[in-house]
Amino acid sequence: MKADVVVVGSLNMDLVVKVGRRPEWGETVIGSDFFVSPGGKGGNQAYAASKLGASVAMLGCVGYDLFGEQLINNLKKTGTDTTYVEKVKAESTGVAMINVNHEGENSIIVAPGANNFVTPEYIRKHEQVIGRAKVIMIQLEIPMETVMETAKIAKEHRVPLMLDPAPARELPKDLYELVHYILPNENEITELTNIKVTDTETAEKAGQLLISRGVKTVFSKLGGKGVTVTDKGETFTLKGHDVPVEDTTAAGDAFAGALAAALVSGENLLSATKFANAVGALTVTREGAQASMPDLDETLQFIESLQNK
Repeated sequence: MKADVVVVGSLNMDLVVKVGRRPEWGETVIGSDFFVSPGGKGGNQAYAASKLGASVAMLGCVGYDLFGEQLINNLKKTGTDTTYVEKVKAESTGVAMINVNHEGENSIIVAPGANNFVTPEYIRKHEQVIGRAKVIMIQLEIPMETVMETAKIAKEHRVPLMLDPAPARELPKDLYELVHYILPNENEITELTNIKVTDTETAEKAGQLLISRGVKTVFSKLGGKGVTVTDKGETFTLKGHDVPVEDTTAAGDAFAGALAAALVSGENLLSATKFANAVGALTVTREGAQASMPDLDETLQFIESLQNK
């Protein structure tokens, strides 16, 4: 089966605790609510794009354990093709330990587990899946050599690559010219460019620097302040939506999945960004990662309500 969106990335189970504040080293803090939720940046983006109506295939690895089964089954519910997800013997499924404060902000520690087995060799086995796609989505919770191999294969097949550069780290210089779309948040674009991004003006400046390195289009995600989009032809900013924030976990992944879904359906850059901006806003109003993501009907109703204000 041909998938328009192919996601190469991590599959993690999220272990989430609500806390008033993060503990210091050597300190114990009493939390409140605890819940387990399917996540991982790769899984989240696949889930979001598929739930919004795109045809999606997931490339990644899990362990031979209960978490792995749950992650695969949760993606299947949206229609995501999980045929290519491999189970790794004697390795645990990746987990993310997430603290969420009363303002909905989070801090995350990831134990990659089976995600480390998403290797260049694994990717080459599935080159045909990548070659048939309309867009490839990738993140940085898998080995960097795998990111590079995926980018090279995507270029060979003339498939646009969408990179979410998270968790933030230095990128190989050769990678930039292989990236069509890059989606950093404020911290990540600051890490990539050494330009402190706090507003539209600094986002445009940092975006232009990434363009000069070879990236085609930069989506600088500014949290509640919206998103600034920069490419060689234009720059525009969409303001954030004023919504009650419950949990910011996976809002960026929801934005990415929505952007990919809109682009492969034929939407132009502005329209696709508006759609993704709405999906990201809806996601922060609910708890969890994949559990918080809206479907297409919810998103269209939200967009209509914004137009009627």
